[in-house]
Amino acid sequence: MTPPPSRLRHTLRGVLAFSACAVLAASALTACGSDDEGAGGGNVELTLQVWGDTKYAEDQFKVYQEQYPDQSKGQTMKVLSAGKTDTDSINKFRLELSSGKDIPDILQLNYSWVPEFAEAGVLSDVKTLADPFLPNVSQAAQRLMQYDGKYVAFPYEVKSKLWYYRKDLFQQAGIDITQVKTQADFVAAGQKLKAKFPKSNVWNLGTNPATYDWQMIAAGNGAKYATKSPCAFVVGTDPGTAQAFKAIKDLRNSGVVETKIDDWTPEWQTALADGTIASTLNASWFPAFLTQYAPDLKGKWGVTTWPEIGGAVGGSESAGSVFVIPAKSKHKKEAAEFLGRTLMDAKGTKAFAKIGGYVPNVIALQDDPELTNHPYFGTELSTAFKAADKDYKVFAFDPAANKEQVALSNAMTKYLTSNDAEPTTYLKAAQDELTAQVGCPFKS
Repeated sequence: MTPPPSRLRHTLRGVLAFSACAVLAASALTACGSDDEGAGGGNVELTLQVWGDTKYAEDQFKVYQEQYPDQSKGQTMKVLSAGKTDTDSINKFRLELSSGKDIPDILQLNYSWVPEFAEAGVLSDVKTLADPFLPNVSQAAQRLMQYDGKYVAFPYEVKSKLWYYRKDLFQQAGIDITQVKTQADFVAAGQKLKAKFPKSNVWNLGTNPATYDWQMIAAGNGAKYATKSPCAFVVGTDPGTAQAFKAIKDLRNSGVVETKIDDWTPEWQTALADGTIASTLNASWFPAFLTQYAPDLKGKWGVTTWPEIGGAVGGSESAGSVFVIPAKSKHKKEAAEFLGRTLMDAKGTKAFAKIGGYVPNVIALQDDPELTNHPYFGTELSTAFKAADKDYKVFAFDPAANKEQVALSNAMTKYLTSNDAEPTTYLKAAQDELTAQVGCPFKS
């Protein structure tokens, strides 16, 4: 899944997501075995590898020290940036694994990268740390922790699918968003918007749409790109993938979508501010950018959950961001204690969120007035996050996810610029390309 550009990645910490998670008790983590001394029992330097700016992770450790002085006693944290992008960080981790040197205690990953390392057996199983508390964990956060039924991560940023729209323009156009349930309804709403405001559109989909646009659809309609047994790529015949591709083309041809503006361009920013793009189907990280691009429209943008698009009910955008503990971490117990306290404990999570460092996933914080009143959206944002959690789904990522994204993005561009109504030819070509390059995706 293509994430937002890394230069913007860590501004996402300004967004408050309010999915449900558990309070992770100290006793459970302290009881977990390790070759190290107990937490607070000796001098330990933890290493945490991220990409881009390191400040948010440094702030996270400061919160840990301030809120939990006993557990963090004698500990320090060295936060390492492996480069500008998540790909830089992944490449560095691969080199560390290959050499067996400088393997960090904690690694931040976008979930789409998790299968590669989980299949290789280089991630710690963290179930014993979370098992007593799983009944209190939201479906979204709990699902984000797992790969192939095993708990291999701590949940950080749950990326739910949300629909952002200009409340003022929709109201004037007579659009009731509660009645927009299907793709046909979405197009009909766009037609109403156009009738009142001819220059406004309900989405933007250029000839090179962001990968997350169609993969957010695929995440909710049961699509998959490969099977494990037999180990093979199936994108050429997978109905969900075809449906996601077709939905993008049908929307571009509907007359209610801006087709010349791609995300992450200056034109996109301007269009969000001037009403050219008066609605966008996006993800839970989007508010951090909208508030920068259209600061004068505070109170005029609303947010709700997606309608059905391409047969998708719910889903997510690349599932989310997680922290994993490598199997060769030298300080597993201390790493788990730190992650549990700052990601799954109400006290630590609230302190982290208040300084802009964490997207909270704790039940006790869901309705906390200090966190739920977003300065741009008011309480609508937290309400939409909670509603999206009910239908949160993780796409069936496999170890070849990065190669699949490249091949399918190329296939999408060729399909959109063709006269073909169906994507079959382009998806079969992508499957042939992937089969030739990779072979078995679960051994890539």
